[in-house]
Parts: sequence; structure tokens; C-alpha cells
Amino acid sequence: MKLSKLVHKINLAVGIYAISILIVMAFAFSNFYILHVAGNAANNVQWEGESNLVRNEVVLQIQQSASVQSEVSYWDESVIELYGADPDPEFIEYEMADWFWEDNFVRHATVIDEDGAPQISIFEGEQVAAGDMQSFVDAHADLVKAATANYFDLRKARGVGYATFGDPIYHQQPLYAADFRTFEGETGIVVAQAIVPDFELSIPDGNPKTLLTFHMLDQELFTAISEQLGLKNFQILPSSAVPDGATTMNVGGTANEPISASWTVAQPSQNIWDQVLPVFTLIFGAIAFGLLVIALLYGRVANQVQKSEEKNRFLAQHDALTGLPNRLQFDNELDKIIAEGALDRCAILCMDLDKFKAVNDTYGHQAGDAVIRTVAQRVAKIIDDKGMAARVGGDEFIILLRDGLDEASVMMLCDTIIESVCEDVVFDNGRAAVGASIGVAWWPDDAMTAKTVIRSADEALYRAKTGGRGQACQAIPEVDTKAASA
Repeated sequence: MKLSKLVHKINLAVGIYAISILIVMAFAFSNFYILHVAGNAANNVQWEGESNLVRNEVVLQIQQSASVQSEVSYWDESVIELYGADPDPEFIEYEMADWFWEDNFVRHATVIDEDGAPQISIFEGEQVAAGDMQSFVDAHADLVKAATANYFDLRKARGVGYATFGDPIYHQQPLYAADFRTFEGETGIVVAQAIVPDFELSIPDGNPKTLLTFHMLDQELFTAISEQLGLKNFQILPSSAVPDGATTMNVGGTANEPISASWTVAQPSQNIWDQVLPVFTLIFGAIAFGLLVIALLYGRVANQVQKSEEKNRFLAQHDALTGLPNRLQFDNELDKIIAEGALDRCAILCMDLDKFKAVNDTYGHQAGDAVIRTVAQRVAKIIDDKGMAARVGGDEFIILLRDGLDEASVMMLCDTIIESVCEDVVFDNGRAAVGASIGVAWWPDDAMTAKTVIRSADEALYRAKTGGRGQACQAIPEVDTKAASA
């Protein structure tokens, strides 16, 4: 009896110990499991957020390189010079070589003729023999072919030739073809785009001439992107050169030499473990802290993603230099008025700056940018809530007026704009004076469609410029034009 009681007591003690150990083990296991799950969740959230940031930044870098190239390849002046028999050397030097290398770090730039051969070649801001770039053209022939196909998909008849319409960068189908590539040991962005007019001219039928450029990427840019996006060790480089342990995302390249974005993903799970393990007796508090860390990390990543998306949306609808609406936003607003009947009447003002090229030639492009920004601010202030002022490229602006549409009011507004633009612009290296010419057309008085009313305003602008500049001219209504030709 005593022995059985002893065995019973021993078994009960063992059971209590066992249960206690099991409870401790279960408690420990459950907490470690929760930490493990929470840590992995934090890592996944961090990875997903950073991946979205990288994905958006890759798109933005290509769009920015294409936008730089488009300043030359999408321009009436380029069509005049590059489709002519003998391009002006000053155009090649100032509008191409200086713009690409000095202002935008574009190492290679080649104009390819209709037969696919280099016609004009520029290397690091200096014109070289056209054939020197044959290897560059051959290496990226697929992009030239893709850009040519894009041109044929988008072109429409204009006059006796062809042109493209809509923004070449942010259109649903862009005009350019671009990719991350490695050439001569350097990694960069290669952009190919047909050389087409942006406003008035057209090019003949057949293959277009194409501009092929190579925009170098360097460590300084990667460092700036890392700091801006909160990434660690961000780079874009050949996949074969990615450091061990880095996270990668394929961003382009060729089958033989793919290009990857590489960075080191932050590991918030380690922070959670470091905080919890030393104070295991406060495990639930530590779990709460870990969840708080996760929330903070997720909020920061989500905020960065939102800012990046907001920036992309803003750039898609606005001019990067002035902050004014761009051509895409302007066209959408005018289409809304005409197609949806949002207004019964509106006025279109096409404005070009006079003597602007002299500012660039005398003071440089930074001074030219300062003039453009100042003019944009002045025009936007004058237009205010009466309509919309947009920059459509170079020194060209277009204005949509919704209020005060009688002839006297509109022409008085034009005079006010011209007078404001003519005021001196002061910048770091001095001051400059430019002028403005304006063409005015009313919808539906002068034309019935968005395209024709803009064309009427542009024709009026042409008459204003050929008639002496520094003035505003009204459009000749379509009906008058038809009557005159009958």
C-alpha cells in the first residue's frame, strides 16, 4: 500500500513535470512559431514593396531617357535638317552633340538613314565618321526595327507625307523602342525612335530615319536612386555581374547578355528576433513590438510606392520642366469639351516664343530652361482659372480658354500675355529678353474638331510670326477658307 502510494506520487510528479515541460515547450514553440511567421511576413512585405519601387523606377528611367532623345527625334527642326541633303553643322553641334553629352550623359548618338546605315554619328559630344558607329547600330538593330514598326503602326497622313500624332513617350503605344543594354563594357539605356515632325511638317512615304542613342548609367545615379527610394546597394548591371546574395529583377538586355536590377532587400525579421529573444519573459510584448515594426515598415514602403505612383501619374500628365499640363492632358481636356459637350464654345491659343534660340546659344540650355519656367509661371498666372495653359515642347505653348471668349476679351488677354512674356527674365548668368507670338482660333466658330481648331490656331500663329512677331492673329474660319478656294 505504501509502495503503491509512492509510485502514484512519483508518477504524479513526473506527470506534473512533463505537463510543465510540455507547457513551457508549447509556449516556447508557439512564440517562436509566431515570431517566425511574423518575420517571414515582414520580409515578404518588404520584398514586395521594394520590388514595386524598383519596377516603377526602371520604367521611369526608360521614359526619362526616351524623353531626352525625343527632344531631337520628335521635332520639326530635326526633320528639316536631317531629312535634307546637307544638315547644318551648327544644328548637329548645338542641338544634338551638346544636348546629348553635356546635358544628359548620352555617350552614343547615331542618325540611321532609310536604308539602315549610319548617316550622322556622335560620340561623347563630338561628331565622328558615320561608319564608326556601325557596330553600335548592328548591336541594337532589333530596337531600330521595333521603332520602325512602331512608326508604321502610328503614322497617319499629313499633307503630302506622313506624321505621328499624340505624345511619343506616354501614348498607349509609344513611338520609341528602348531597353537596358551593355555596349563596350558600359551598361545603359538604348533608345531608338523614328525622326518625325512634332507639329507642322511631314516625312515622305517609306522607312523613316531613326535616331539611336545610348544613355550611360553610373554609380552616382544608382546611389541617388538608392537614397531616394530607401534601397540598399541598388544597381542595374549585367546579370552575370550581380553580387552574391543580392535580390535581382530582370529589366531587359539580350538572350546572350540579360540585364538585371540588383539590390539588397532589408530583413526586418532580424530586428524582431533581436528585440524579442533577450526579453523572452515579455514575449507577448515583444510580439506586439514586432507587429508594430511590421506596420511601420509596411507603411513606409506603401508610402514610398504611393509617392512613386503619384509621381509617375503626375509626369504622365504634366511637363517635367515647368509643371504645366502636357499635350496629353491638353488633348484630353479639349476632347472632353468637344466630344462630350462639356462647353458650347472655347478658344485655343497657340504660342511660340520669339528670340528663344538666341538665349540658348548665348547663355546655354540652363538659362533657356530658366526662361521657359519663368514664361510658364507668367502665362499660368494670367490664365488662372479661365482655362488651361500647357507646354507641348521646346518653346511652344498651347492654351485652352473656357471663359471670356468674346473677341475683344481674348485678344486683350493675348496682348497681356505677350506683354508679360516680353519682360526681362533674370537668371544666374544675366538676363534675357524674349517675345511671343500667338495664334487664336475659336471652336466651333473657326473649326469643328479638336485637330482642325488646333491647326487653325497654329496657322494663325504662323501668320503672326511671318507678319512681324510679337503679336496675336486670329484664325480664318474654315468656311471662309472653303469659300476662297471655290
